[in-house]
Amino acid sequence: MTTLVASESRFVSLAAIERELARPWQHPGGRREEQTTRALMGNLIAVCRSERERAGLEREVAQIVPHYPTRALLLVVDPANQSAGIEASIALQGCIRGSSLQICGELVIIGAGGPGTPRLASVARAVLLGDLPTSLWWASPEAPPLAGELFSQLAELADQVIYDSAAWADPLRQLVVTATWVSGSGRQVASDLAWRRAKLWRRIIAQSLDPTLAPGALEGIEEVHIEHGPHALTQAWLLSGWLALRLGWVPRGGKLLPGPGVSWSFEWPHGRPRVEIRRHPEGEPDIRTVRIVTRVDGRPVTFRFELQAAGRVAVSAERLTDRARDRLFESSVALARTMAEAVL
Repeated sequence: MTTLVASESRFVSLAAIERELARPWQHPGGRREEQTTRALMGNLIAVCRSERERAGLEREVAQIVPHYPTRALLLVVDPANQSAGIEASIALQGCIRGSSLQICGELVIIGAGGPGTPRLASVARAVLLGDLPTSLWWASPEAPPLAGELFSQLAELADQVIYDSAAWADPLRQLVVTATWVSGSGRQVASDLAWRRAKLWRRIIAQSLDPTLAPGALEGIEEVHIEHGPHALTQAWLLSGWLALRLGWVPRGGKLLPGPGVSWSFEWPHGRPRVEIRRHPEGEPDIRTVRIVTRVDGRPVTFRFELQAAGRVAVSAERLTDRARDRLFESSVALARTMAEAVL
């Protein structure tokens, strides 16, 4: 049986961080563990802007470290704080198995105001375990490159940069600056959580429009309509970009729509498809529906994909009549007859 335990957070000086992390584990109940091991697989730098954001990050890191033992450095960069000082605190998280304890999480929290921000990259560099891979999690609700020198310096320490474009207040302009950075990011791997959330949509659209199941559906696409909730514009934007990229569509123009919404026109050898994205004023920050107007076997069909619950999307095909010949069904029936005849 495995039990998760955590030490109390305590303030330390910057110079004492490494020494205090190496001190023997003291259980919160006062009992010192006799057999203590330390196994860390990576570094995590997480950046936020307020104490409220820090509390949420601490909870998320606590869920990560049992699965991926990590030294986590949380940088709380509060631009409203005009203090030049930098505060540090540490805490440990461990897994008790029988009579032994394995330290699986080392949490270092660094707080700084605006004047102390230029020192944070050097502080981070001193705290990181140099022989382990490092991920930078930009948990602040802004495009990472907009943080200027702080982001540039921290990104140089990282092998992977993680951000969430769903939180951006000005997603279109922030997408432009982030895409520019991604294209020149060099060795760093960039990961947008908004892209990962749309994985189910990409998979089910690709399966539904598979040429084996829907002959001609890809070449026949005329319109794509995407509706989403608040703060999900970049999910919808990336989903339409994925579809256009996979099919080789060339963008020919775009415009903002009332509602609010946005529309693009594309061009490729099979026609001039159009993509329209509209936002619902209320609700969860998810893609709600995707409608794809196309043709299957030369007949007009509208595929409708609708989010019904977390992790579940319903698919329907409108205007597809039973009179349309289903070649895959006919072939399956023929094979089933052969199989039945073999055992008669």
